[in-house]
Amino acid sequence: MSVIPPTPWGEAEIRGPVHLFRERLMLRMLLPMMLQGGRVLDAGCGSGSLAMDLCKAGFRVDAVEFSSAFSQMVRHKMSRYGSESRMTIQRASVTELPFDDGEFDGLVCGEVLEHLAEDQGGDSAALREFNRVLKPGAPCVATVPLNPKLWDRSDEWAGHVKRYGREEFVSLFADHGFDVEDVRTWGFPIGRIYHRTLFAPWIQSTADMDGERRESRLDSKAAGNRRLVAIAAGIFRIDELFSRFDWGRGVAVSARRSPRSQG
Repeated sequence: MSVIPPTPWGEAEIRGPVHLFRERLMLRMLLPMMLQGGRVLDAGCGSGSLAMDLCKAGFRVDAVEFSSAFSQMVRHKMSRYGSESRMTIQRASVTELPFDDGEFDGLVCGEVLEHLAEDQGGDSAALREFNRVLKPGAPCVATVPLNPKLWDRSDEWAGHVKRYGREEFVSLFADHGFDVEDVRTWGFPIGRIYHRTLFAPWIQSTADMDGERRESRLDSKAAGNRRLVAIAAGIFRIDELFSRFDWGRGVAVSARRSPRSQG
């Protein structure tokens, strides 16, 4: 079986039904916790899809992204869709945020923490920064891959350094000055079926391609049929019936910066 090389961070983002479902889930968790018109940080915004949706929901959004390619992509989208008045983008690491203490009314971080190696400060450094830049009582919603036993070649391709246990992820927030309010796993049973029968084989099929062909297969245009993607993302909501159990492929936490914590 061919070796799958890690994808350089920022080279690609697969915006298929799992991506769309996860971002919709994050919005459903965050919006009831927020006052209308607040200022939200998207920590590790990727291609900017969630940040744009937050703008559409009426928030002012500051986005940070370590990848220069994604940062440029988001700037282009901001110009194209006229989001400059409600959104900013900076190139920065989530472990060293370029903001003052207590600037934000809310924060989102989707599928970022699992990429942070210990020599970068790891996820603890990111959580300390989240605590610092949030106002007391402000909400944070974050997602990561769930269950180390599900580690496979797609994790290697994505450049993950770990998959989390549910309680491990909850403790990460509790240990860094957050009061956890909700925990939801996602990706069972539909998500697991989709991964095993479609996504994982698709990743494997790119292993033997040269760099140029691989890049052409892995850009965000791979999920170009928006209607089909939206329908599939809607089907994934079946998995929310099982969100209390540790059977999914991902976990989402909503928490608030404790008024008692020190940023």
